[in-house]
Amino acid sequence: MVLIAILSLLLHFALFEFKPMLAKNRLDNRVHEIKRALHFARLKAQSSGSRVTFCALNNNRCEKKLWHKSLTVFVDRGNIGIFENSDTILLELEAINSLDMFTYPRNSVTFGPSGIPMALNNGTFLYCPEYKKESLKGLSITISPIGRARVIDTDKC
Repeated sequence: MVLIAILSLLLHFALFEFKPMLAKNRLDNRVHEIKRALHFARLKAQSSGSRVTFCALNNNRCEKKLWHKSLTVFVDRGNIGIFENSDTILLELEAINSLDMFTYPRNSVTFGPSGIPMALNNGTFLYCPEYKKESLKGLSITISPIGRARVIDTDKC
């Protein structure tokens, strides 16, 4: 009985530390997956000599408020930020965990044939893990004016 009591206490403390670790692991994995998708979109634009858009689609339009839903990378041959019949999907990422938050101040990131974001598509993505008992820092992905993506810690969550 004493052994079972000791084991249950040890397991309790181990599980208490396990949830924040899982949230941090999920944060790191998702942010790097998104960063890879951005790099892929930029390289595809350069190699194909066309525009490539990265966004969250809603009724075939890029939607600023849906970055937490599934994300799509597509060759954007027609109107920028609208998925049309002539466009081609290159990559789709599943939605983030419902406990987490992912935002970007624009509707999309569209890379031109040179690999540079078109218009004012540079900016900063913000990914915040939501774990109630542990205050975890988030990560941000900054898209520079020349199209490079960089991941940094943030406390804006």
